[in-house]
Amino acid sequence: MSGPSNGVQAVRTGRFMMIRWVGAGVLMSWWVAGATMIAAQAGGAQGKAAPPTFQVNTRIVLTDVTVTDKYGNPVRGLKEQDFRIFDNRNPQKLDSFEEHLEKATPSFELPTTPSGVYTNAAMLHPPALVNVILIDTTTISLVDQMYLYEELRKFVQKLPAGEPVAIFCRAGQMTLLLQEFTSDHAKLMKAIRQAVPHFQEPDAEYASGFDTLRQVGFYLSQVPGRKNILWFTGGSNLVLETDPDNPLPPMYEQLRQETYDLLEKERIALYPIDARGLVAFSGPALGVIRALGVQHMLMSEDAEATGGQAWFNTNGLAQAAERILATDGDYYTLAYSPDDLRGNGKWHNVEVKLVEGRYHLSYRHGYFDDGGNGTAPPGKTRTLLRAGGGTSQVPNDRSQPIPFVARVLPFTAEQTTAAIAAGKLRKPKRGESAYLIVYQVPASALTPESVKSEQAMFALGCAVLAFDHDGTPAVRQVWKIRLGANERKLRAFPQGSLAFTASVNLPRGKDYLDLAVWDTTTGRLGTMNLSFDAKKPATPKNPAKP
Repeated sequence: MSGPSNGVQAVRTGRFMMIRWVGAGVLMSWWVAGATMIAAQAGGAQGKAAPPTFQVNTRIVLTDVTVTDKYGNPVRGLKEQDFRIFDNRNPQKLDSFEEHLEKATPSFELPTTPSGVYTNAAMLHPPALVNVILIDTTTISLVDQMYLYEELRKFVQKLPAGEPVAIFCRAGQMTLLLQEFTSDHAKLMKAIRQAVPHFQEPDAEYASGFDTLRQVGFYLSQVPGRKNILWFTGGSNLVLETDPDNPLPPMYEQLRQETYDLLEKERIALYPIDARGLVAFSGPALGVIRALGVQHMLMSEDAEATGGQAWFNTNGLAQAAERILATDGDYYTLAYSPDDLRGNGKWHNVEVKLVEGRYHLSYRHGYFDDGGNGTAPPGKTRTLLRAGGGTSQVPNDRSQPIPFVARVLPFTAEQTTAAIAAGKLRKPKRGESAYLIVYQVPASALTPESVKSEQAMFALGCAVLAFDHDGTPAVRQVWKIRLGANERKLRAFPQGSLAFTASVNLPRGKDYLDLAVWDTTTGRLGTMNLSFDAKKPATPKNPAKP
């Protein structure tokens, strides 16, 4: 087994903790909860009470506005003085204004790595705008899935070079990342073939759309800028509205508010696309027509509420996706600071108008005054309370992902036996194989918890979450790691990495692995999603005789 290198000593504290699955909508939620808890610890839960703080109701409201003419073409060249923005009907003064023009985006490709070696390094250099394809098979019949497959094949064939796209699939209660951002047509088609056709699970159509957006939004939180979700669906079951003051049952009302906060914070716009195409009816079908109309109304509200656009009653699914990608790079970003915030959780309606010109405007229509999504833009540094007392200034890069490398190595039968005997691995069940995951994290991406006699101590968490083809969770393990390193050597070799290992049993066959690493001192997080085929453990060619 591989161990730490570069003179770094790793010590694993405590036993691994199994996370009990608590139902739909909690994909990776323990990472989110962990990051929240970590932030609280970093803010002063080190055995010393934090000093009192005074809060000011300052909030930056940012909205991306797409302006199109009657033919759907983007309108360029507008100036700040051409716009008027209102918050609860009160005119607002713009703090900032920026026009974004469609142009070539930088490559968003992962570097080539050997077999069994994975990295999330591409997250460090994302483009200003990204597009995600979400294939929702919970609401699409098998017949419509086959048609959708052909349309997506046409879309990929015409995808411009250097246009990165990620592909998610919602097969049941869970939403899986099948392909990270890439413009490689072969990789995209491989992911699409994995997604469709897919038999629908019983009652899958009742899965909440809120859960899906929370799951996809968590992944997209590592990517700055605007994000567009092209949501291929067989009908919306989401309940977003341009004016969400209309009450819902308490449970759904909370989900709606959380979803709005997430979409606003991550600048996510929804583009629902009805995969059923142009629907024709024969005979008495008034009830079906009414139901279809309600679904299309919901799709339109979902899109309008987030600054996107809904597409339905068209067989040109590929053309719809092409149109979105061809025009979504032209938009204006407006920001202002409302002065009537009360933190009461009430909905604030946002209205954007043009002084002149009869154009169509798409933008996010409001936000909740719940204290979420925050305050003015943060500074370059922030104050950190150290273990044992004292403070220091550290880079304010918490929103940037931790880049790391993971090697997934199979245990042989002999190594499995040895690891079990040493108490480092649970005995694999039937149909499972043991694997060693070797993490390598750049020391420059971490902040020491403490430094004493030139010995820097780092406190980390790492996690492994595995799903089968249907999105059913198979493995959920979390570890706490403490790493010690010589601070002088780290300064001499700033490109050095800290390394540690984790042992895990994976079900044989195709698995989807989510790996995570976070710095418990600062709350900075890095994740990785990969498709992995777990094999039967190898046996020695010439086993030793007893």
